[in-house]
Amino acid sequence: MSELRTLLSETTARVLADSRNAPLERAWTQIAQAGLASVLIREDDGGFGGTWSDAMIVMKAAGQHACAAPLPENILATALANAAGVTLPDGMITIGPRPDGALNGTGFTGSIAGVPWGRNASHVATIVARGGGHQLVIAKVADAKITPHENPAGEPRDTLAFDNAPIVTAEIPGWDSHRLYAFGAMLRSAQIAGAIAGALELSVTYTRERQQFGRPLANFQAIQQQLAVLAEETAASDMAAAAAFRAAGTGEGLFECAAAKLRTNRAARTATGIAHQVHGAMGFTAEYDLHHFTRRLWAWQTEFGNERFWGGKIGSGVAARGPANFWADLVALSE
Repeated sequence: MSELRTLLSETTARVLADSRNAPLERAWTQIAQAGLASVLIREDDGGFGGTWSDAMIVMKAAGQHACAAPLPENILATALANAAGVTLPDGMITIGPRPDGALNGTGFTGSIAGVPWGRNASHVATIVARGGGHQLVIAKVADAKITPHENPAGEPRDTLAFDNAPIVTAEIPGWDSHRLYAFGAMLRSAQIAGAIAGALELSVTYTRERQQFGRPLANFQAIQQQLAVLAEETAASDMAAAAAFRAAGTGEGLFECAAAKLRTNRAARTATGIAHQVHGAMGFTAEYDLHHFTRRLWAWQTEFGNERFWGGKIGSGVAARGPANFWADLVALSE
């Protein structure tokens, strides 16, 4: 890891650890002041000037520290703004994964379901088809009628309804709502990888400290085997997410996004089971930190596509290419 990435990793871990139990407004102030949401913004514009691989460091840390703020979504919004050549407004920005509506001049009428932290954000960014192209749309949350919803981790996933709301809009070449959804899956894959790493760390610490029959739980072979599997899933999730973020930096990455979300979804299911098994009853108590990871893992598996969704996307793509291209495509992806 380069010196700059080491600095980014250490700063992110420190800021997210310090702000973890703070109210959202105060936590976001600390996050914004540290520049974490600006990792993809050019240095000339006051950002870190990083790549998608740099962004993964921040997004994975958000999962590993159970960050209760739309930090990954804000980073993705900056990427959309960069692509459209516009400047994001100040404040906490989130994304609208699947808008259902239309543009009318400089207004937007429609609804956006499942908006992460919708009620808390100042603006929402989404992509809407218009004519033969696609437009980045940035709307004020204050102009929306909000129907509150939450995922199983208690994170807001609200529905925002707009009626000819004033917007900022610009053409966004190379993007559409499908690409936005795939990149949303990519950021969730990084968060899942981080949350699994957090669950592994807790599990290792607990089994070393907790004793049964006069011996630490970690000395029992059955526990060691479970922790080894959990470590494997942690590494697999990290590698799958990293591959997607590297591919995103080349301007492609849709297949890698699908593969990363599929693999991390499977890892999340395995990891939550093992983490709770080795913790026993302790893992289900509200006072213990494990549920901050496992509840998010349960929730994030279904956001931006579950296993069936992304498995179907990958399978249909392979079938469309035909058996004659399968090996060549597989080799090309590994290069």
